[in-house]
Amino acid sequence: MTTTEVRTAALFAVTDRCDRCAARATTRAVLRCGGELVFCDHHLRRYRPALAPLTARFERHVELDEALAFAPSFTRR
Repeated sequence: MTTTEVRTAALFAVTDRCDRCAARATTRAVLRCGGELVFCDHHLRRYRPALAPLTARFERHVELDEALAFAPSFTRR
């Protein structure tokens, strides 16, 4: 069985934080056993390979993707 990735319009609350650190959660891993885990981008990249066989789907939140795409990039001078 393969894991799917879903882009969803559902929003995380401001209080939703990564299960591994205090960073803002960006992705929810919905487990096949019925539970769920939330991760920041850093920890999702780190744990995704191990989680993939246990996960029904990953939910990435569209609004956050769109906000990051238009965020100004700050460069050092």
